[in-house]
Amino acid sequence: MNHSTRKYAVAMLSLAVLNQSIAFGAYAAAGPSAGKAATAAVSTLEGLGAVSLKSGVSVKLLDAALQPQESGNMITYTLNYVNGSNSNVSLIDYFSKVTTSSGAVIQGKPVTGSAAIKSIPANSSQSVTYYVNAGKAAKITGVRIALYGWDFSQANYQKKLGMFTIPGSYSEATARGQSKKLVLAGMPVISKAESLQIVKANGKVYARVGISFANSGTKVLKDTGLKGYLISSGGSRFELNAAPADYQIQPKEQRTVQYLADIPSYTKTDNMSLQFVQEDSELQLNLPVAEYKLPAAQSPNFILPANAVAKLKVANNTIETQLASTAVYSEDHLAKWSLKFRVRNTGNQAVTIPAYPFSLTTAEGYSYPVSNKALAGLSLKPLEERVVELSAELPLKLNQGVLQLQMNEPAEEGRIAFPAAYYQIPYSLQPNHLLATEYPVQNSLGTFVVKLESVERLPWSDRDQVVTKISLRNSGSTNVQLPALTALLKAGDLDISGSAQMVIEGSKSQLAPQETAVLYITGNLPYSYQLTKLKVILQYPSEETQANFLTLFTSQVENTLRTVAAGEPFRLELAGKKAEILERQSRIYPGADSKLIYTELVMTNEELRKTQPAQLVGYYRTPDRQYFEAVISQSAAALNPKEKSLVTVWSKLPPEINASDLTLFLGEGTAEGKLTAPGAVPAAYIETVGLGLSPANPAPQPSLQKLDLFPYSLSVNQVTATMPEDRESIEVQMNYRLTRSEQYVAEANEHKLVAELIDPFGQPSEQLLPLGDGPAGAGATGSLSFPLNNKAYKALNGGTVRLNIYDEFQGKRILLGSQNYAVVYERPAPKKTEGE
Repeated sequence: MNHSTRKYAVAMLSLAVLNQSIAFGAYAAAGPSAGKAATAAVSTLEGLGAVSLKSGVSVKLLDAALQPQESGNMITYTLNYVNGSNSNVSLIDYFSKVTTSSGAVIQGKPVTGSAAIKSIPANSSQSVTYYVNAGKAAKITGVRIALYGWDFSQANYQKKLGMFTIPGSYSEATARGQSKKLVLAGMPVISKAESLQIVKANGKVYARVGISFANSGTKVLKDTGLKGYLISSGGSRFELNAAPADYQIQPKEQRTVQYLADIPSYTKTDNMSLQFVQEDSELQLNLPVAEYKLPAAQSPNFILPANAVAKLKVANNTIETQLASTAVYSEDHLAKWSLKFRVRNTGNQAVTIPAYPFSLTTAEGYSYPVSNKALAGLSLKPLEERVVELSAELPLKLNQGVLQLQMNEPAEEGRIAFPAAYYQIPYSLQPNHLLATEYPVQNSLGTFVVKLESVERLPWSDRDQVVTKISLRNSGSTNVQLPALTALLKAGDLDISGSAQMVIEGSKSQLAPQETAVLYITGNLPYSYQLTKLKVILQYPSEETQANFLTLFTSQVENTLRTVAAGEPFRLELAGKKAEILERQSRIYPGADSKLIYTELVMTNEELRKTQPAQLVGYYRTPDRQYFEAVISQSAAALNPKEKSLVTVWSKLPPEINASDLTLFLGEGTAEGKLTAPGAVPAAYIETVGLGLSPANPAPQPSLQKLDLFPYSLSVNQVTATMPEDRESIEVQMNYRLTRSEQYVAEANEHKLVAELIDPFGQPSEQLLPLGDGPAGAGATGSLSFPLNNKAYKALNGGTVRLNIYDEFQGKRILLGSQNYAVVYERPAPKKTEGE
């Protein structure tokens, strides 16, 4: 070869190398495999054999694929170079050309990932992926790939070394049930098409393709870099979206990734395939990576019968989901649904529940949203189970008997919401919880047994209060921390939540297994309101909203008050305030325009420690259910075990009321979630008992030697009445002894002792006997003087006066005793004469 010929050949060689370097980029990763998108041998190309490049160096065609694109259909093929010699082989010395099915001849260029591979080291192999723009060529079969080497002895300096012709039997798609080896992000991965599901929902047709990836590498595979297309047998292509899009595959882990597409309803779904492509950003091309023949399409039934369990995949864990129970009630033309949803982690790793979208779908085709805040983001440990409450509102005019709770797979914005499970909702009205009947309850905090112990309706000033007593038992096997519960109350269609108060006996905040808490929920309503049903909803704060703890509905709203016969004691059983109460006496203070009913109670501390008693609240009730609010006075002093205190109760009555027929209803006052102390102002009262009374006024004593006004006792020791002759006055002196019993702790006494003196002409004169508070058993002696003046007394030379002792309370009196005393007529001593 002369000098000019050599110069021309070198120039051509340099131009070819430069073109490859500029156009091909770096697609195939360095190493023994074909970089980011290289594939293993396809069985139908094995028979093509190898092309020898030179002694000890050969090349085989591993695979070939065609990807339709707007800029022209792209053909990619992968050549595997095997260097069995003892020296490196430069790839600059070799190139390949593609002859398409239309006859066009195009030189192959390395994809970006393979452009950096310039040589094959001695005794090694290397795969390189090339591409050509085949224009409108529509098939891969019949394509010829020829191998060339530079040969300066040839006219065009190129020597054809061999050729691969892709046979007509070749399919670029992996056969059904077969796996395909890929290299993704530099890691070996085994892939396989697992399933194809076709679902009709919400007026659309969805396809879901399941592809498993087994990461054989040593690092986490965070992004496969693959973009999928669903291909119909007629050649239609539909872009697929991974769900979820941000999955990760751990080393040695196999995971099935779901790909979703929205397809036309007329699309034939037999003999479909999936093709993965990968974007070559340098070339701005989507290059085919792999294609799979998909299994026969299945149409899964997502509709579950009542109480059935749906198993769903979250990451690599399986969770069980179930619509555990439902209830509905009507309010303001709305059907308000409460849905208890159970979820259980059956896997061996902790799992966080994604934000599954929920909706209620009616038979008329309407769909209504269901809040998923209670479920989204919920973390479950292995084998942990939680029950959350979902709620929704539907127009009452829609058919409530044929509803579905639709649960879709989580979808990013703009992505397809593929069905996860459709739960049939059995139509059931809000259950009527019966008194003294146990009902199981599950919620996100645990499992419980709830019992409606009682419903009481009681007077409260000019309104009524309704008191619901509920027992809550922890039926689980672990401790449960009770949250800060609040109550919503609905009396029929009347929302009385604004006045709702709740007290937990003993202020329990944690329940051990099988331990029970007693809850009292109170609320006020108009006393004339006809109460036929009651609904109690207990809630607790959960993130940005209030979550339901439990809901009770009952039509058993008749009073369930305890009553105790006259003379019998009753017990207050609330923890920390246990006491026994017994009527000591009841009296009726008469009056012209009104009268008083007065009751003394003995309260005995039944606790084992010194305890401050509960503030009592009371009402007197007539047989025809007229209520009279009682004024209660009791000591705020703490009582030792078995120590007693005296409690006084009274109320003003119209004169026509028969006070002998009254019942005293007593309860323990509450406010701000706890029992009120004596002297505090209660907002409600609970644990009410009806106490039969035995009102009886003491008969007036004919002697004033011993009169009882508990805790006082009065003895009138001496009464003298003297009337000097020719005087207009009578002088009366009363000497007495007053003692006080310290048997009971008592508040300051509001009674008064009144001494009334009636003169011989029937005219009264009054004096108050001061009530002292001396020590027990001590006697206080005293005297009272009654100076009586009347001109008519001059005509008297004797006679009697009457002394009456009264118990006065709130301005009304009861005569305790009365006694007459003679008036001593005192004549002056005769004057002595002189000399006597």
